[in-house]
Amino acid sequence: MQPDAPRTFAPAPRVSVARRSATLSTQTLVLALVVLLIVLNGLPFVWGVLTSMKSEQDLFRFPPAFFDFEPTLDNYRRVAATGFLGNMLTSFAYCIVAVFFVLAIGLPAAYAFDRYQFPLRQPLFLLIVASIPLSIGAAALLIPTYIYFARLGLTNTFFVLPMIYAAHQLPMTIWILKGAIESIPRELDEAAIVDGVSRLGVLRHVVLPLSRPALAAASILAFVGSWNEFVAGSVMVDSPGLKPIQPLVYSFIGFFGREWGPLTASATLAMLPILLIFILFGRQFVAGLTKGAVKG
Repeated sequence: MQPDAPRTFAPAPRVSVARRSATLSTQTLVLALVVLLIVLNGLPFVWGVLTSMKSEQDLFRFPPAFFDFEPTLDNYRRVAATGFLGNMLTSFAYCIVAVFFVLAIGLPAAYAFDRYQFPLRQPLFLLIVASIPLSIGAAALLIPTYIYFARLGLTNTFFVLPMIYAAHQLPMTIWILKGAIESIPRELDEAAIVDGVSRLGVLRHVVLPLSRPALAAASILAFVGSWNEFVAGSVMVDSPGLKPIQPLVYSFIGFFGREWGPLTASATLAMLPILLIFILFGRQFVAGLTKGAVKG
């Protein structure tokens, strides 16, 4: 019996020094661009926060003081004295109601568009996709919307803004949820139906748990879009207690000039809920956008 021939192993390919250098240069360039973007986006925010804590004398110093000033909360006290904090709670209530209705309508609609065949299904879905720009506001529709709600006697009421916010955010929500539902195998629906579960039960016990990341992403987008809405909140309500905060921020831009201290203080307060939401639920937001949430 012949002994086995000795095995020879090919040497592992070596990455050339030039390729390593090119890879390192690319990574360094990408890191530099990321740092530059962070600085460009974060610097105005930091400057606004610092400005909100400056006194009237420090606001108009030249050259401007970045850190060399005595911090004060007088601007925040002035903003709070106008009832701004109460309007923040009102805006928060508007957004929560809008998100509830968006999800309550958007999830069944997305399920129907994906699982059912009905007349004009494709044109209706294309119409919904074409309406996605409503999620960033629809100033062109403001006049007919105001006339319509005024004739119905719905202006200057608590529920008019949540209705408009929900209508604006609904197309984006349907699109996101439909992409998530497409990634759920239909066999799960069929297995549940064989076990005697109704279509509503399938939606509740199968689709809803598996769509949680997409629901979180849609909820965050709907909340942020509703919170930042300005045009409808400026026109559809007149009562000071019903005003959302975005028009109130601009109320510090008067005819005789800008009150930079209260203006930046109110803008800082208006940004806090958005920052808090992304800090607490940012991971769910990313998961919803990466696990089929924006598919097709």
